[in-house]
Amino acid sequence: MLLEEWSITISRSRPGCPRENGYQESFYGKFKVDFGDPNRFRTLGELVAAIYRTIWEYNHTRIHSALKMPPSVFAEKMAA
Repeated sequence: MLLEEWSITISRSRPGCPRENGYQESFYGKFKVDFGDPNRFRTLGELVAAIYRTIWEYNHTRIHSALKMPPSVFAEKMAA
């Protein structure tokens, strides 16, 4: 399995318990809205590129409601 080859551990909350991982659930909810219909892509490459672009935009341009700034700007300020 690819995840095992890359030493990636699967971590998930119990079914029907989204509050166990609220931060991730919040991200997925916003991601789905921002990303739109995944079936609109003709190739796997187009799909992967769009996923990367959406995540980059989420981290670098989207204003986080609690931070009042993009996460990347917040991280830079914390590192300074």
